[in-house]
Amino acid sequence: MATKQENGAGTARESRIDALLSEMTTKEKVALLAGSNMWHTTPVERLGIPSIKVTDGPNGARGGGGFVGGAVTSACFPAGIALAATWDTELIGQIGAALGQEAKTKGASVLLGPTVNIHRSPLNGRNFECFSEDPYLSARMAVAYIKGIQSENVGATVKHYVCNDSEFERNTISSEVDERTLREIYLPPFEAAVREADTWAVMSGYNRVNGTYAGEHRTLLTELLKSEWGFQGIVMSDWFGTKSTVDAANNGLDLEMPGPPAWRGEKLLAAIEAGTVGLAAVDEAARRMLRLIERTGAFEAPLPDEERSVDRPDHRALIRRAGAEGTVLLKNEGNVLPLKPGELKTLAIIGPNARAVQMMGGGSAQVNAHYAVSPYEGIAAAVGDSVALGYEIGCTNHKMIPHLDTSLTTHPGGTGEPGLLIQYHDNHHLDGEPVHVATTRTSEQVWLGRWSRVSIRAHSPPA
Repeated sequence: MATKQENGAGTARESRIDALLSEMTTKEKVALLAGSNMWHTTPVERLGIPSIKVTDGPNGARGGGGFVGGAVTSACFPAGIALAATWDTELIGQIGAALGQEAKTKGASVLLGPTVNIHRSPLNGRNFECFSEDPYLSARMAVAYIKGIQSENVGATVKHYVCNDSEFERNTISSEVDERTLREIYLPPFEAAVREADTWAVMSGYNRVNGTYAGEHRTLLTELLKSEWGFQGIVMSDWFGTKSTVDAANNGLDLEMPGPPAWRGEKLLAAIEAGTVGLAAVDEAARRMLRLIERTGAFEAPLPDEERSVDRPDHRALIRRAGAEGTVLLKNEGNVLPLKPGELKTLAIIGPNARAVQMMGGGSAQVNAHYAVSPYEGIAAAVGDSVALGYEIGCTNHKMIPHLDTSLTTHPGGTGEPGLLIQYHDNHHLDGEPVHVATTRTSEQVWLGRWSRVSIRAHSPPA
C-alpha cells in the first residue's frame, strides 16, 4: 500500500504532467514518442522537457560507445542464467543497485534489463540472458533486480514482452500460445515486475503472438498490461522492432526506438490528421513519457551525457561473489574438488575456452569489460610456480572466423602499443577524411547506423 508521502508525490507529478501536456502542441507530443538517435529520447526544449538516455543492458551498463573495443569500459556482471542459479534475491537486489550506479556512469537514466523470457528450448541463442525455465524463479529474480535498479533512481526495462523465446526468424515468427499457457508460463515474470516491482518500462518483443506483432498487440499492451495490471510506465519497442504507425500508436506502444523514427514523426502526424490515430492515444503515450522523465529526476537534475569508465572495487567484489554463488557443481567423484595446490605437481588444463575469455553471450548484453582473466590465467595465478601447467585446446568451437590476435600488431601511431586504428568513412571508396577515428585492442567490432565503410590499419611489431 502506498504511503501518504508517496501518494502526495504522485499527485504532484501528475499535476506537473497535466500542466506540460496542456502547453504542448500535437507535434511536440508526437516528437516525444520516438527516439532522437540510438540511445536518447527526444527533448522538447521550448518547455524544458529534457532528453533522457537509455543503455544496454542485463550484464552491465555499456553506454553508447560501442559494443566491443571502445575506449569506455564497463563492469561485466554474471549473465541472467547465472544470477538465477544463486537463488538469492537479496544478492540480486544488490546487483540491481550496482547496475543502477553503473548506468549513471554512462549518463543513462534507464537500463534495458532484466530479460525474463522463459527457457523453452536449449536452441534459443539468448537463454543465457534470461533467468530460468521456471516462471516463479524468473519472477522472484526480476522483482529483486528491478527494485535494486530503481532504488538508484534509474528505470528498469523488463523485456521482451512476450513469448519472445526463439531467435529463429525472430522478426517475423509467431508464437502460438493458448490463454492458460500464456498466463501460467510466459506472463508471471512480467506481471510480478509490474505489480510488485513497479517497473518503469517494458520492452516489447520482435515476435508476433498468435499472429499479431507484440508491439501492436492491443490485448497484451492495453487490456492486460495497462488496464488489468495497472502498469504506469512506458512500453518501448525493441530496437527497430516497431512495425507500423497506426496499429502501434492505437494499441499501446508508447516509444519507438531507436530514432530518428521510421514509423512515427511525420507519418504519425499524417495519421492523426487523417483521423486513423486518435489524439487520446497520443496524449496517453506522451503522459507516460513525461512520467518516466519525471521519475528519473531529469527535469531537476539531468545526468551529464559523458560516459566514464569507473572500475569500483565494491562492484568487483559483488561480481566475484555472484559468480561463485551461481556456480553449480553437478558431480564430484571421489571428492576430487577442491584441488589442494600443496599436493599437486602437474595440472592439465584442456578446452577451447581455457585460454580464451568467454565471459559474455554478446548482443545486447555485450560490454567492453574493464579487464578480463581467462581460466588458464586464473589457475596459473592461484597455483603459482609450484605446479607445472599443461594446456591443450582439445577441440575448436569457433562460431565465426577467429579474431585477429592484436598482440601481433601495433598501433600505427608509433606508441608501440598493441592494437588497431579504425577509420570510419561515409562513402563507398574510403575517400576524404574519415568521419570518425577509433583505436581498439580487438578485431571484433559492432556498429549500427551512421558509417558505411571502414578501413583498419595496423603495423606488425618490430622483430
